[in-house]
Amino acid sequence: MKKIMIRAHMSPFNTRDTSSILRNDSVGTNIGNLVYINSIIRALMTEDTQIDTFNTRTDLTPEFIRRINGEYSCVILPFANAFRISFEGELRAITNFIKKLNVPCIVIGVGTSTVFQKDLTEHHSFDEAVREFVRAVLDKSAVLGTRGEYTSAYLSHLGFKEGSEHRVIGCPSMFWYGEELPQIRKKELTKDSAVSVNWKIDLPDPLHHFIQKSIACFENFQYVPQITDEIRLMYYGMPFPEGKYKRIPDGYPCVADHPWYRSDRARSFVDVLTWMEYMKEKDFSFGSRIHGNIVPLLTGTPSFVISSDYRIEELTRYHNIPHIDYRELQETDTIFRFYENADYDRVQKGHKERFENYRKFLEENGLEHTYDIRDGLRPYDRKMQTIPRNPALRPFFSVPVSEQCERLAECGGTYMRLQGKYDKLKPLEMLLEQYHINKGLKRAFQRLHR
Repeated sequence: MKKIMIRAHMSPFNTRDTSSILRNDSVGTNIGNLVYINSIIRALMTEDTQIDTFNTRTDLTPEFIRRINGEYSCVILPFANAFRISFEGELRAITNFIKKLNVPCIVIGVGTSTVFQKDLTEHHSFDEAVREFVRAVLDKSAVLGTRGEYTSAYLSHLGFKEGSEHRVIGCPSMFWYGEELPQIRKKELTKDSAVSVNWKIDLPDPLHHFIQKSIACFENFQYVPQITDEIRLMYYGMPFPEGKYKRIPDGYPCVADHPWYRSDRARSFVDVLTWMEYMKEKDFSFGSRIHGNIVPLLTGTPSFVISSDYRIEELTRYHNIPHIDYRELQETDTIFRFYENADYDRVQKGHKERFENYRKFLEENGLEHTYDIRDGLRPYDRKMQTIPRNPALRPFFSVPVSEQCERLAECGGTYMRLQGKYDKLKPLEMLLEQYHINKGLKRAFQRLHR
């Protein structure tokens, strides 16, 4: 049995209830992460392959490294936007981890997170960390896979050769079905159409304005929160962490009794297959989140993306997903016009070539895959049939009182566990406070005797 270790916050094969997933943030902040992780596992899980998961924030111990070197055939690192300021410290830790490996380490789908206004050829504070990371990866693999043209251009700017050292492979989630994609079911869009909306707090004002204007056009819409903080708000009524979000646009669903939540106009997910089933029933999806609009495409539902930065734009361009750069929005633009003009045949056009490029990337890196299985279920699919599905999550104020009580009890249990941990740490807090007091007195004493 071959064993692969893949970076992920949770394995799709672990049975977990919604409470534990939300409590431990097992989706990794954004449920979009679940889509491409599951897609990679679905592709690489052959009949004789065991795939385990690990967390780069908590698991990079000497014991863990020895275990990998002794038991596993390779390590897979799927990334979304690892080249960014806020990830630099973890990227350096991952680089040190890679250098200690005696087995191949393959990076699938890494991207850069930069706003449109930033020139990718300018100096970034994390440039040297990225260089060191890429060198370490190339020592352990044949070629590094990037999300799109902007990330590859950035790596070329840092001195790495496109084609031989890094290559655009897009998002693995778009290859869920291999060389095929479901035919997009495009029908007349009206105010009564069943529409799914995705949104994001930290967006430019023109993008917020367009999304709000567009939502108001539909009578039968539902919002899909993707960030853990937002899901906890919707599901438990738990407020956002104090001070975390500096600027929240007017109308954004940032309180538990928001009209959308009170009227049951929201659903969220901690299960990819449940999310897909939900999207099959929709007529259209639009918004600012890339995976919120890739999932519908995987079910044959048309979607439209309003791009807010390079990491979104490079994926929509590479996969021909209908989209617009928010900087090109005009006051007269409507979501109906974008939908009418969207050419979903272009999503299909070139997909086979993009898939063959992805397949070649996997094979060059020595990875066996299941894309040659034409008939029957893949090992991933058979395994998932044995795992209980987590249902779609409904807003707190839209469920019966009995379920509200259950959710509040879950929150209360979590609070008591945290309180117990705090009580154990409180003596250390008092010692630390006393340490700072003594340190201040020492400095004052030293100044007086100078």
